[in-house]
Amino acid sequence: MLTIALRNLTARRRRLIGTFLAVFLGVAFLAGTLTLNATLSRNFDNLFATADEGVSAVVHSDTLISASARNGPLGGLRAPVPSQLAATLRTAPGVADAQPDIVGYGQLLGADGKAVGGNGPPRMAGNWIPSEQLNPYHLVQGRAPRDVPAGQPVEAVVNRGAADSGKLKVGDTTVVQTPLPVRVTIVGIAGFGGQDGIGQSTYVGFTQAVAEKYVGRTGQATQILVAAKAGTSQDSVVASVAKALPPGVSAISGAAYTKANTDAIGKAFLTFFKAFLLVFAAVALLVASFSIHNTYTILTAQRTRENALLRALGASRSQILRSSVAEAAVLGLLASAVGVLGGLGIAQGLKALFDAAGFALPAGGLAITGSTILAALLVGVGVTALSALGPAVRASRVPPLAALREAA
Repeated sequence: MLTIALRNLTARRRRLIGTFLAVFLGVAFLAGTLTLNATLSRNFDNLFATADEGVSAVVHSDTLISASARNGPLGGLRAPVPSQLAATLRTAPGVADAQPDIVGYGQLLGADGKAVGGNGPPRMAGNWIPSEQLNPYHLVQGRAPRDVPAGQPVEAVVNRGAADSGKLKVGDTTVVQTPLPVRVTIVGIAGFGGQDGIGQSTYVGFTQAVAEKYVGRTGQATQILVAAKAGTSQDSVVASVAKALPPGVSAISGAAYTKANTDAIGKAFLTFFKAFLLVFAAVALLVASFSIHNTYTILTAQRTRENALLRALGASRSQILRSSVAEAAVLGLLASAVGVLGGLGIAQGLKALFDAAGFALPAGGLAITGSTILAALLVGVGVTALSALGPAVRASRVPPLAALREAA
């Protein structure tokens, strides 16, 4: 019966072309979506791992103000910690450096006076951390900001992606809404973990004094970043730092902090992004299932006499059924295999499209995983076989003599 199923595929290949294309498109969208999601997850992981490479521990408040991934990586928005705690931690055993990290809101205006990046992506401002080891941003042009006399525009560093989008360069003067308008002179352009920034988000780095005045609170920081001395493990420096912390303040390892950052990106962006693209894959597979069902309904009607002869020669109902389903499964497997290859092209095309639209996704090649390939093949074969099952069951129930009379 398997031989008959394979011969039916080749004998009616023209009629099955439409079904093949329907399965191919559905699987291609599915494989492309899963591949792009895996690619973005890996690239964001690499981005934050590079940016936070020098961070051995992070000190933060235990008080959670808002439990939302949109408000911060450490479970949400937390209460600030004293900035002077950094000086205390520098004296702890195994600590090479500790710096306050102030993170808050700051909308950068471009050369045209309009908000850079619009109102969607995060608009961040904070203090420019003087330690190259602890600062996730690195200067690619210009210098770090310095405090200036009162009445003059304050100095700031902006990320390269924001500078390019806003057509800003070193030496330009613009405004940052914090939400109070702050007149700034751009003295430096920075990258983040080898990229131009975190996606489409914008970043403005001030001196610590300016950041405390406009972004945070005087004498307070969002968190304290800690670098370990050479040869000191992250666990050791966390244990050392914990002994110097006041009540209500805790320390986590740099690895845990990096994971929290990537998890926050996943919850706030990648989950929605994946769901959005999977809708198109689901629609394509739904359309494919209707096409497969209609095609096999027509084919089984055309095979009425053929199936009747097989039944008369001793084939059972289950054999007729298995033959029809096997034919559909083989077709689904072939179309799905080609669809997986097509999905790689769709993933690459979608990534290029988002980059061209200004989404500035992290750079990196496609992440092709075994789970993506297996899922795409199983879904493609499953949808094809299940869609053909109904017509196959009805065909197997027709008595051979009745089928021969109808065919005659």
